[in-house]
Amino acid sequence: MRVREVSRLTPHGQVSNTTKTRLLRTKLLDSASRYAELGMYVHPLLVGSKAPLWNNWEARATRDPETIRKMWGRAPFNIGIACGPSNLVVLDLDLPHEGELSDRPGVVDGMTMLDSLAAESGSQITPTLAVRTASGGRHLVYQAPAGVEVRNTARTVGYCIDTRAAGGYVVGIGSEVDGRAYELDSDVRTPAVLPEWLLTLITTAPTPPKAGAAPRRAEVVARLRELTRQGTREQRWAAGILRSECDDLAAHGEGGRNSRLNLAAYRAGQLVAGGLLDQALAEEQLTEAARECGLGVDVPHEIEKTLRSGMAAGLARPRRMMGAPAHRMGGAA
Repeated sequence: MRVREVSRLTPHGQVSNTTKTRLLRTKLLDSASRYAELGMYVHPLLVGSKAPLWNNWEARATRDPETIRKMWGRAPFNIGIACGPSNLVVLDLDLPHEGELSDRPGVVDGMTMLDSLAAESGSQITPTLAVRTASGGRHLVYQAPAGVEVRNTARTVGYCIDTRAAGGYVVGIGSEVDGRAYELDSDVRTPAVLPEWLLTLITTAPTPPKAGAAPRRAEVVARLRELTRQGTREQRWAAGILRSECDDLAAHGEGGRNSRLNLAAYRAGQLVAGGLLDQALAEEQLTEAARECGLGVDVPHEIEKTLRSGMAAGLARPRRMMGAPAHRMGGAA
């Protein structure tokens, strides 16, 4: 056997990177196809990331088998499920961030918070399609009720609970982030209709909390500071911009606060479109900064409305660091 042939051999018991990539690509293609068969619209996310590959991902999300085959046949793109076109409402039940504590007895994460809310309302959690996330949280995927506009939320439903609906997306089964996969976490394979008690919780705007705002803001600042120390040089640069925008917004005076939030959301959206920030994380940080400067007290929906508008505008105009390789934009060739 020639030397160059020996160098190509994979050690016994190990799988080559090429084989791993091929297997992952097949797994993701099968998963994306399955979602489409269930009537859900999918779009590619950057490999190993939660950021969208396409700028206008909601408009381009598809159920077309041929488009899906071509896209996921090219590379092991993670899967995004566009909630609006798919008529979905997803409860994102998180684990707490460091220093994030609940004031409810027995509540330690998003799942126990949901249990507490169900007991409080005398209701039960309807079994539905559930996904274990890469971070250890859960997605409960529900069908949106007909004729009702359901919004995205960030921690307003309850401790460690976010929601994704029209204008939002979630990561699909088979996707991998930081080497950890999103996995099916229930025997139910299709979404149940969102129960009335959960619909009421999501669509009824809560009164923004007055007590505890400073500790929450301190926790957000700590997370942003940590982000500026992680990832690639471009990702640290983007995290620094988000941190600066949040700091400036939180300290903004009463006049022009809504316009300042719109601008901050626009700039964050540009970085999300460039594949340098996670959209859900950016929205959460901006929401907390907006509350800190006093927005949302008189008109609870104003933060979400402004945030969505600014973010959508930014997503249409990707931004990256000067001198960075063009491929960081993640555009489809």
